[in-house]
Amino acid sequence: MNYKNLLKDIIDLDRKTLLHPFTRIAEWERSDPLVIAGGSGSTLFDHQGKAYLDGTSSLWVNLLGHRNPNIDKAVRDQLERIAHTTFLGLTHEEGVLLAQDLLDIVPDGLSRVFYSDNGSTAVEIALKMAFLLRRGKKSHRFLSLDRSYHGDTLGAVGVGGIPRFHETFYPLTRESLKAPSPDCFYCPLDLKRDTCSIDCADAAIDLVRRHSDKLSGVILEPRLQAAGGMIFWPEGYLSRISVEVKSHGIPLILDEVATGFGRTGPYFACQLEDVTPDLLCVGKGLTGGYLPMAATIFSEEVYRKLKGDPGIFYHGHSYTGNPLAVAAARATLKELRETAVLSEIPKKRTVFDPFRLALENLPRIGNIRSLGLVFAFDLFEDNDLKVPAGAQLMTSIQLDAQSSGLIIRPLLNTIYLIPPLSVSVHDLETMCDRLLQAVRRMTPQ
Repeated sequence: MNYKNLLKDIIDLDRKTLLHPFTRIAEWERSDPLVIAGGSGSTLFDHQGKAYLDGTSSLWVNLLGHRNPNIDKAVRDQLERIAHTTFLGLTHEEGVLLAQDLLDIVPDGLSRVFYSDNGSTAVEIALKMAFLLRRGKKSHRFLSLDRSYHGDTLGAVGVGGIPRFHETFYPLTRESLKAPSPDCFYCPLDLKRDTCSIDCADAAIDLVRRHSDKLSGVILEPRLQAAGGMIFWPEGYLSRISVEVKSHGIPLILDEVATGFGRTGPYFACQLEDVTPDLLCVGKGLTGGYLPMAATIFSEEVYRKLKGDPGIFYHGHSYTGNPLAVAAARATLKELRETAVLSEIPKKRTVFDPFRLALENLPRIGNIRSLGLVFAFDLFEDNDLKVPAGAQLMTSIQLDAQSSGLIIRPLLNTIYLIPPLSVSVHDLETMCDRLLQAVRRMTPQ
């Protein structure tokens, strides 16, 4: 088979027929994109069989490796029964059991599950529920953070805070009130970095107090704002905000679409500070990266209020509770429960130690940070770490890493690794080494 001609045909057809998400159109039309044909464990393969380590977990969704045998089997077994049936007015055993599986691991106090099909819709559902809880008070605004990302549907855009993603569509939304993101390296209040987190918490608390009668809810990505630039919050920020929000009876929504299911160490990032939200949004890793599925998980108090008024929740999806996705999700949660994948995270994190030291000895690199199995650092145009590196340098590093067999996807001047939780120590070491070499080759000394 002539792979060269086959690839050219695929790429040409792609350019004629498709629009890719978050991809610059003109650049895509000029490029020769990588065509993925398969995967196994932490590795992806192109049409010619070349291997690439998956340094982004296929955009943060893959928890347990590609072609995980137990998830594969669960989906195949479900296909022997039924691929889909509506969840509107009907139910099925696996969908019921998945709800209990989730309730067994979420923070205490959450007791009900509403299924959807992606993280953005999980957020939309939470926003609607919070609004219904507070509508008697005529509350109609949400509070979120600068540089937050909660999805691309219009409700989620309204509470988003990344201008390059969201500002074009703000006229279609009710924009949320924004508190400063607690990013201690790029202090939004222009204060000393060691006090920045405290002052950011005070700033958010002040907004809650001043606008408490107007707020339908407060929505946060706990401990890690991923799409905003891998912003790792300082310990204590989340718990302080939570106490204030709950003291006013305002629903607290925690968006753990990116942080859930072990990404930050525990099952959920909010468990790092023993915080229980009123509504918890999950997605991405829920099915191990196999099929689209998300869930909004909430308290019995929320359920009782919805039951009383309006008595029916007017929101749904054609594929709510899809049995194939449910099967993948149940198999994923079983793997997390019954294997050592979560308990091995501290050991695997030690791989980052020599990587961090090597980066610290390179010029133009700063803000090196890690949480769970997430590792990130920033590149700058100068050694003073004042001017963020431009798109050309970041793209050159991304392509150099890819040529050496590592898939990464920078966020502006931030480079990060989010490997599958099941990654072997050897593969993680190789990811770090290939990324280090790409940075050395492409960054002027």
